[in-house]
Amino acid sequence: MTNRRIFNILALAAASLLPGIVLPATAGSIPIATLSLFADFPGNGLQELSITNQTGMANGCNAFYVVCDTLAITDWTLTVTYTSSYYNASGGPSLPTPYTAQWASSADDILPTLALAIDFDLCNTLDITTCPTPTTAISKIEFHGRVDQSSFAIFDAASNGGAGGAGPLFFADQDFDITLIPSAAFPPSIYESQDGSLGDQSTVPEPGTLALTIVAVVTIGSRRKQ
Repeated sequence: MTNRRIFNILALAAASLLPGIVLPATAGSIPIATLSLFADFPGNGLQELSITNQTGMANGCNAFYVVCDTLAITDWTLTVTYTSSYYNASGGPSLPTPYTAQWASSADDILPTLALAIDFDLCNTLDITTCPTPTTAISKIEFHGRVDQSSFAIFDAASNGGAGGAGPLFFADQDFDITLIPSAAFPPSIYESQDGSLGDQSTVPEPGTLALTIVAVVTIGSRRKQ
């Protein structure tokens, strides 16, 4: 019998012996956040970059917002690469290039009810329909973040008698990255976005290690019955 076959049998045994423990999910990745760029927002001549946390929605998880628990995005770093004739010009405002913002404390956590939003110049005071050439062009946005939990409930369409709801636990790699490179259509297009996802934990116990764990569980269970 192969090690993989033995591992599968042991995994099933563990699940049946410990119904309160869910083995690592194998869904691959779970959508966690969206990085967006808006033109002419929040006003003419501006562009707004936002990071939206897509977990723990108030009206419940579903097939789109799949993380049922509320997670905080922490330890994040945002880097914006841009060119500009508005910033750092004679008489104009100064802005580091590239522009970088970083998480400093829990007060900077990105929550489902509190997005990160940063406004930049786009066309000085002109709207995109009358702006011949943007005064500030963003070429790349890079975001790195980390969620505050390594396991959480995800949506299962079969839960609640088929109505859908919180289902199995997802065991996640807590760090994730999002990169958005605005297309040549922005502007005059007014919105572009890129989703970010959490991967599942790639470390799976060796068959021998799992076997020892299960033997210990069986032994404890037997002693409790005596």
